[in-house]
Amino acid sequence: SVIWLFMNGGPSHVDTWDYKPELQKRDGQPLPGFDAKTGFFPDAVGPLMKSPFDWKQYGQSGTWGSSLFPRLNRQVDKMAFIHSCHTDSNNHSPALFMMNTGATRMGYPSVGSWVTYGLGCSSSNLPSFVVMSDPKDRGLPKGNASNWNAGFLPSVYQGTWLKPKGEPIDNLKRPASLTDPAQRAQLDLMAQLNRHGLPGSPIESELTARIESFELAYRMQTAAPEAFDVANEPEHIKKLYGLGEPHCNHMAAQCLTARRMIERGVRFVQIF
Repeated sequence: SVIWLFMNGGPSHVDTWDYKPELQKRDGQPLPGFDAKTGFFPDAVGPLMKSPFDWKQYGQSGTWGSSLFPRLNRQVDKMAFIHSCHTDSNNHSPALFMMNTGATRMGYPSVGSWVTYGLGCSSSNLPSFVVMSDPKDRGLPKGNASNWNAGFLPSVYQGTWLKPKGEPIDNLKRPASLTDPAQRAQLDLMAQLNRHGLPGSPIESELTARIESFELAYRMQTAAPEAFDVANEPEHIKKLYGLGEPHCNHMAAQCLTARRMIERGVRFVQIF
């Protein structure tokens, strides 16, 4: 199972755990061969700049860490660092596509889609791949849903986005006028009609995914509200996550929700 905290617009790798001693030495020097007219800030890019933070080694592994994260530095022996990631694009959306799908252009399956395609989901009542994002005042990441799409895989493997405000998923509650047997009959009829011309149809994959999405939505009416309800957590757990703290309450609630979903069989949760 995976919980991926994607820090969209987060601090630079050279200010966290990717120590660059050569960069420290060359602070203030121009970069040979650099085209000052490239990118978003033509003629506004200065010389090389070293990390402004203090660096030292931590843990038995001797991992270099900056003073930006003093508490996390104590945990470096429990962490894995990949320093080989790179991309040729300095544009926001292509860079996010590269990180999430392995390509700088849209249309390729995301990591969450590949993981759920390969490993499946141990819950039949919740989505296998769930995505959460910042509140609307900060919005979705650049490229929006293309960061968690299924690409050329069947559509059923794309991420299910939970809205950051209000009800996480629209229409999750059954209307009071609709009984469970009546709703079950509606779904059965709709599935029967959808499957009527399914074999050989050019949209067979999309239609099959749509049928399954209706069935999953039906099952989620019972399972999802309980999974999303962080109020049932013990008080010491809420405090541990930072629930109720003004500066991190929303993120704390998302992380707690992510843990609850993983415990209930969701395979992949990504928080932007």
